[in-house]
Amino acid sequence: MQKNHLDLKGARILLVDDTQANLEVLCELLEGEGYSISMAPNGQTALRIAGRARPDLILLDVMMPGLNGFEVCQRLKADERTREIPVIFITAEDQTESLVKGFQAGGVDYIPKPFRDQEVLVRARNALLTKFLFDQNRAYQAKMEQELQTAHELQMGLMPKAPPSLAGFQIAGCCRPAEQVGGDFFQYFPLPDGGWALCLADVTGHAMAAAIPVVLFSGMLEVQMERGGTQEELFSRLNHSVRRLLDARTLVCFAMARLDPASRCLQLSNAGCPYPVHYQAAAGIVAELQTEGAYPLGASAEAVHPVLEVKLEPGDRVVFCSDGIAEAENAQREMFGFERVAEVVRQGCGEGLSAEALVERVMAAVRAFAGEVSQKDDQTVVVLEVEV
Repeated sequence: MQKNHLDLKGARILLVDDTQANLEVLCELLEGEGYSISMAPNGQTALRIAGRARPDLILLDVMMPGLNGFEVCQRLKADERTREIPVIFITAEDQTESLVKGFQAGGVDYIPKPFRDQEVLVRARNALLTKFLFDQNRAYQAKMEQELQTAHELQMGLMPKAPPSLAGFQIAGCCRPAEQVGGDFFQYFPLPDGGWALCLADVTGHAMAAAIPVVLFSGMLEVQMERGGTQEELFSRLNHSVRRLLDARTLVCFAMARLDPASRCLQLSNAGCPYPVHYQAAAGIVAELQTEGAYPLGASAEAVHPVLEVKLEPGDRVVFCSDGIAEAENAQREMFGFERVAEVVRQGCGEGLSAEALVERVMAAVRAFAGEVSQKDDQTVVVLEVEV
């Protein structure tokens, strides 16, 4: 329905004027259009009625004894109950120059005296239409906010509520969406041999465009983990599922590490995620765990994702990050960068931070670097620690 054809009958209008004849003229005119009219002979009465009845529009005389129209408007705009009510000033022709003050007080329009019927009706209708559309938009925004909050809670519910308990190791993770929902995801899976698989995924896109595919990918991953098989087979099946079930423009960057607690051996495969970093406690250095052919899932039917085996030692840490960490920007448009990630990890590990504390250190370093700049991408960190 076009806005000019909206039925505004029943809209509530408050008329404020210290001249009874003016109130009667306006009341008769506006009631003829189907509006619901209330009247006030002065500013104090108008404030009481407005606070109680919350009219959709107020037609407010400027020159009144006691509180004048400008003062009444200022008080209306200072009250949370009435600040959104549009105010049209009623003014004599020789007072129009002072209306700048009226607009500064919060008025949206004015009607000069003597009244011209069609002008009154058009200005009143325009103000009511604007308020109606504003209220509709606000209601829509509130609904969308609620839906996004529900989606956020559902997405966060896909991720671990607590880290796994594994003797000799600590595991921690955190996901911070750039908006209420996003495309990052991490999860832990128990393995038949007593080990654990650590998984991190980053779906292309942002906000809702990425949130729906990441929910679908979470389901795919659950199914494929239950099927078992080698790591190469798992990646091949996931790649096939992404290509078959998701939009061709949607890719999934995915990294998984299988940990054998007995041997402290980590088997790592990477499909397009930033290389994890390995803090080697004995040497006090940080190195990237680079794998070949790291194409995102869905990019190519022939993609192969080889397995890199890493022997971990007491005190070692392995840190997985989504690209939102290194690509976080500050006010100067500089990126946080992989070098800073490695340095934060090196310093934190050198201080003996736990897996959970190291996750928070990385996140805090990115927040401090970015300052007040809103980030465009989700940020996820997962840390595996070998206890000493």
